[in-house]
Amino acid sequence: MIEGKKTPVWFAADESRPLMCFAGLWTNWTSVRKAKEGEVTTDIFGFLTCEPNTEVGRVHPKAMPVILTTPEEHDVWLRAPWDEAKVL
Repeated sequence: MIEGKKTPVWFAADESRPLMCFAGLWTNWTSVRKAKEGEVTTDIFGFLTCEPNTEVGRVHPKAMPVILTTPEEHDVWLRAPWDEAKVL
């Protein structure tokens, strides 16, 4: 919210607007979401959050996505053991 109003906000790493990656999780999940459909298996996704930086905190003071900014961070997130990846 900006000045009490919901306003779309665009965030970019810099003026060149490079692609940014969020640390996220994916899994297949089997459950009954709607009784008429019965049991279904679907892909579910989520992303990790952290304390917001100053820029994001002005718009969303509670949290922001964990942003992976380098190829090395992408590799750690995708391949490293949890004890190493969670540091990101």
